[in-house]
Amino acid sequence: MEKAFFLDRWPKIRKGTLALVDAFGDEDLAFVPVEGGWTLGQIIVHISSAADYWLHSGVLSPVAVYAKATENMEDYPTLGAIKAYLSDEHARTLALLESFDPANWTKKFPYPDGYSYPANWVFWHVLEHEIHHRGELSLILGILGYEGLDV
Repeated sequence: MEKAFFLDRWPKIRKGTLALVDAFGDEDLAFVPVEGGWTLGQIIVHISSAADYWLHSGVLSPVAVYAKATENMEDYPTLGAIKAYLSDEHARTLALLESFDPANWTKKFPYPDGYSYPANWVFWHVLEHEIHHRGELSLILGILGYEGLDV
């Protein structure tokens, strides 16, 4: 997959993610769908915190903005705060993708886990990760008795 594929698809995927997020209320953020699991709010925030790690930790991006695991919900007490984070991360992701040198598309970059990954794999991994959690959000809508969305 080439850069153009991601630039075309990523905004569409995020639009669907935001439609799902908009279907919830602030009162739903503390809902835990599986005993011992993350809250709904943590799951939503995790979409962008994972992108921050993979894309904005200074490995692929020239400036590191990822400083900590951001699933700390004290930083995101409302859907509005979460959506602001999602928006900020998405803008940074698209800017990184737009400026990313195609000559480095298959170059492997070393990550803190000790492995090196090609840039194209990292971009796909992050997009696929968001798609995975969109499915989770859709399931949670049903668990909470909300009408599902066709995203």
